[in-house]
Amino acid sequence: MVKGEQIGLTTENISWAWENETTTVTTTSANGTTTNTTETTSSFYNGTLVGMNVTLYHSAMDPDGGPLAMGWDMNLDGIVDVPVSANSGFTTVHIPLSEWHNIPSTEMKITTTALIAIDSMGDRGVAMVDVYSTTPEGPWSQEGPITGNLALYAFSGKDAQGTPGTTTDDNLIMVTMDQGGDINWASISVKLSVDGAAPVTCDNPGGSGGVCGLVEFGTTDDQVWSVGDGVTIVETGTDVCSGDCTIDVTITDTREGKTIYTTYGVPAE
Repeated sequence: MVKGEQIGLTTENISWAWENETTTVTTTSANGTTTNTTETTSSFYNGTLVGMNVTLYHSAMDPDGGPLAMGWDMNLDGIVDVPVSANSGFTTVHIPLSEWHNIPSTEMKITTTALIAIDSMGDRGVAMVDVYSTTPEGPWSQEGPITGNLALYAFSGKDAQGTPGTTTDDNLIMVTMDQGGDINWASISVKLSVDGAAPVTCDNPGGSGGVCGLVEFGTTDDQVWSVGDGVTIVETGTDVCSGDCTIDVTITDTREGKTIYTTYGVPAE
């Protein structure tokens, strides 16, 4: 028995790129020689809508009391794209623009996801969930230069070296800052949600006591996270992921109390 539904409204997922607007200025010297100079007139981040994020709720049970393998199929191909582990809970997912359909004569969009649950005998239960969104309106831009608190950040995640197992010191994933301003480690909080489970906070570089930690790569002799630098997220005494899993990473500026980026569904395998 399975059930799923949309919780709340969708939020825009914007991809940002740094752009400069330029103009050519021609100057003429006393001897009649002309010189063309290209000058930057404005600098800004230009945003492109790539999809919407939405929170989904799921619940499932096996009437015989057996275990279930569960997850969300985001493109209706019968394959779980975002696994979940608990029998009920919330999962925030990204749905690309290509998966949405415009509802005729409205400003709404619709798509359908499926919650799939498989019992120990291989029998499946499926709940189809229609997801609705308004049609976001742009343009999205932020004038520059943009640094510090106003920076528009982008991070990317990928699988780390090694395969997660039942030990408590696995390398899980690597997260790199792709754009944004320097941010001091004292103002950063990184949380993981593994297979849709409740988030846990990882220790910043040099910290201890948590169930996971951040190991810097790139420039490691300063006190800031900069573009091009990254972290390997590792287990530190707790088996956070005992096999193939997907991880959502939320990065927060604790000084401002703002989430600066969330990356969804990074595989650890």
